[in-house]
Amino acid sequence: MDLGFRRRAVYFTVLCAVFCLFFFESLKNLTVFALSHDYGSHILLVVPVSISIIFLRRDRVFSKFGSGFLPSSGIFLIAAALNVIAFSLGSHGAHNCLSLKILAFLLFCTSAFTLCYGPHALRMAAFPFLFLLFLIPIPDFVVEKIISLLQIGSAQVALWLFNLSSVPVMREGLVFHIPTLDLEIAKECSGIRSSIVLLITTVLLSEFFLRSFAAKSVVVLCVFPIVIVKNAIRIVVISLLTVYLNRGFLHGWLHQSGGIVFYVLGLLMLMGILKCLKKWETRTPPASEQCQDKSQGRLTSTR
Repeated sequence: MDLGFRRRAVYFTVLCAVFCLFFFESLKNLTVFALSHDYGSHILLVVPVSISIIFLRRDRVFSKFGSGFLPSSGIFLIAAALNVIAFSLGSHGAHNCLSLKILAFLLFCTSAFTLCYGPHALRMAAFPFLFLLFLIPIPDFVVEKIISLLQIGSAQVALWLFNLSSVPVMREGLVFHIPTLDLEIAKECSGIRSSIVLLITTVLLSEFFLRSFAAKSVVVLCVFPIVIVKNAIRIVVISLLTVYLNRGFLHGWLHQSGGIVFYVLGLLMLMGILKCLKKWETRTPPASEQCQDKSQGRLTSTR
């Protein structure tokens, strides 16, 4: 079995190397994108994290091999179709075209994994392969929409917090007029980068600490509102410190580079939700156990 595994590993490595050569230009552009965009810096860590998860779960992932020719062929055809679409777009929407090419590349690698190790291994490695989707650059129109929603949501919650603190304030769209200070929630204040990092962190934590899909979905869906609340708290705190303590806070460290502080705040909120869901799961037996209990109950009643 060990020799079989090594042979399969060699085949998979060779196929991935071929795909990397074929998509060399796209992978180079992806690296440039990750280094030049704030909301793409996480891309460099996605592959190492996925490989680490597969290594940690290697006993489950590689516990059984089988023929994966048919499912691999299906994934390969989908990848080929996406690649054709991406090349047909050409230079029109280069960023969006790159997203399609990277998705095609990931599907080609998934096809190779399925062919070499079988569908059982792919099922066991479903999460690390799905996690690789974070490699795909977010299309520009999606980023703009997310930033706009974050700006509007943060402004609304910030207004509520200002009113709660009895600070006289007037809002005009994304601009707040506070005594001696006019503050605009710019795109840079939307927190798009910390939102993506917080989402990735939450996805990983939910995978390792929660067992049900429902609980995982709930905690992931909580990321967006928590990001809005986190951004609003940052806006209010910096504004109040600027108005009542020192004008330097407006352009100081807390404003320019203090995102990590409020990222930790958002993470603590999510950890609280995660802990509550974990307690709920411990009180609720898995569906398999419930089915087993019901079947035992029916057997007892029959007797």
